[in-house]
Amino acid sequence: MRTRGGRLAAVASLVTGAVLVLGGCGKIRAGDTGTQDTSATKLGFKKYAGAVGYPSVTGPHNKGYVAPGEGLRQLVPLGDCALGEGTFANGYHYVNVNWTGSHGCSKLSITPKPGADDEADVPYSMRSGWLGGGLPGDVVVPWGDGSLIGVGATVTRRTPDGEQVRLATLPLTFNTHPEQETADDATVNTAVKVGPLLLIGGGQTVDQVESPYVFASDNAGRTLRRVSLPPIDGGQPSTPVGDFGVNGRKVVAFGAAATNAYDFHSSGTIPFWRSADGGAHWTSGDITGMPPGTQVHRVLYASGHWFAVGGYAKAGAFYDSLPLVLTSQDGTHWTRMDTSAMGSGVITTATVDLAGHPILVGSAPQPKSKPNTRTVLCGSLWVGNGTTRGWKRGGLGCSEDPPTAAVTLGDGRVLIAGNRDLWLSRSPRPGRAPGS
Repeated sequence: MRTRGGRLAAVASLVTGAVLVLGGCGKIRAGDTGTQDTSATKLGFKKYAGAVGYPSVTGPHNKGYVAPGEGLRQLVPLGDCALGEGTFANGYHYVNVNWTGSHGCSKLSITPKPGADDEADVPYSMRSGWLGGGLPGDVVVPWGDGSLIGVGATVTRRTPDGEQVRLATLPLTFNTHPEQETADDATVNTAVKVGPLLLIGGGQTVDQVESPYVFASDNAGRTLRRVSLPPIDGGQPSTPVGDFGVNGRKVVAFGAAATNAYDFHSSGTIPFWRSADGGAHWTSGDITGMPPGTQVHRVLYASGHWFAVGGYAKAGAFYDSLPLVLTSQDGTHWTRMDTSAMGSGVITTATVDLAGHPILVGSAPQPKSKPNTRTVLCGSLWVGNGTTRGWKRGGLGCSEDPPTAAVTLGDGRVLIAGNRDLWLSRSPRPGRAPGS
C-alpha cells in the first residue's frame, strides 16, 4: 500500500474477541448524547439554507436530482473559507465541478458557473451538456504552499495564482463508460500529504476482482510509484483503500468495506494497514467480528486516539443504519465502541476541530410511507469531548440532500455542507472546541 511486515500480533488478540467486546472501555455514557437530536444550533452551529450552489440542472418545474455519492464530496481550506470538490449532473452525465466560498464562508458557489452549451442542432443521443470545470480530481489535497493537488485519473496542481498544471497519470484502467459494468475500472478514494510525500489510495477492479492500491509521489505528483501493501492471510482483500488518517509521520489506512458489507452476513472482517515512517513501510492487520453491513468512511487522529468511523446495518435492514466507531491508541489494537447511545445514522464524514476533538457527521433515512417516493435523510453531528467516550449529538435537519462534507477552516471554525445547505460554527475561543 515490501515485506509483509507480518500480520500484526495485535490481530491475534482481536480474534479472541477480548478487544472487540461491546462494553467496558468502549461504552458511551448515556448522559452525553441521546437518540433524539438536539438542534445543532445548541452546539454552536448556524444553518444557511440554500447557500450551496446545487450541482444539477434545474428548471421551473424541476428542482434537480443528484444521486447518492455525487455532488459535493469534499471541502478543503482555502483562504478564509474553503474549496469544494465534486460532480455536477448536467442532464446527461456527471462532470467535475468546484465550489468557492464567499467572504465569511456563509455561501458556496459553483465556479466556474454552470453554462448551457448550445446543442440545439445536435441529435439528442450525441449531446453531452455542460462539461464542468475547476480543478479536476476525485480528491483535493492542500499542499502547504498555497497550491492544491487534485487527484483523479491524473494528478493536477493548481498554483496559488490559479494556474493549473497537469502532472502524472495513474497507471490504472478507469472505465469511462459506466454502462459497461463488467469492464476493468479503478477509483481514487483518498489522498494525503505526509511531510514531502503525496499518498494516493483507492481500488482497482481487474477481471471483476477488486483489490486495494497505494501510490506515492516524492515530487508533489509529477511522478508516481506504486507502494506494495503487505498481504493479509496470503493475499489482498477484495476492497479498496477507503481513507487515510495521518498523525505526524504515522499513517493508518482502512479498507472501505468489510467482507459482510453487502451480503449482511452476521460477522465480517475488515482490513487495515499502518505505517510509522510516513508511508515508506507498512504492516497489515484485520479486525474480525464486524457487524452486518460494515463500511468505514473516514479515518482520523484526534484527542490522542485513532478513529475509524462509518456505519453498519442492524439485522441487515437498510433503514436501521447505525454509527460505527473503531478506536485505537496505536493504530494496531482496535476497539469497536458501543454506539447505542449515539442513536441512528451512518457516519459519512468527519473533521478535527481547533481543540483537537473529533466532529463526526452523518445521516439516517426516514422510513417511507410510499415505496416510490424519494428518500429523505436526517443529518446529525457528534462532537467529541476529548475522550473516546463522550459525545454530544446535534440535528442538522431532514431533506433529500443531507450533509456530505466537513472541514475545519484556518480560523478554527467548522464548516459542514451538503448539496443545498451549509452549517458553520462560531469562532472558537482559544483552547475550546466549537459548541463546548
